Amino acid sequence: MSPSAIVVMITSIIALWGVAGGALIVSMRREERKLALLHSQGDFEPYSPRAFRDLERWLLQHPDSEHAPEIREWQQAQRQSLQHNPQCFYDWSSATDIREAP
Repeated sequence: MSPSAIVVMITSIIALWGVAGGALIVSMRREERKLALLHSQGDFEPYSPRAFRDLERWLLQHPDSEHAPEIREWQQAQRQSLQHNPQCFYDWSSATDIREAP
């Protein structure tokens, strides 16, 4: 095996472990934050702003679907969670105010 192939292999292994380790650290920090919110307030919002917008978009496109009532319940649960919990897990600063039902 040539020296350049060995260098590429070792670099690839180091990069793979570095990226995997970084992803693991970020993921564990997020989970620790979620756990802290659960301990301090018992709950946090179930959906991110993007997921909530996706639910709204889907509901606008499929208002008469058999799944629409369930989606509306999910939206209401999200609104209640945001009203009752003083701290949020996700950043809602750029999202429109969803606390009020349409």
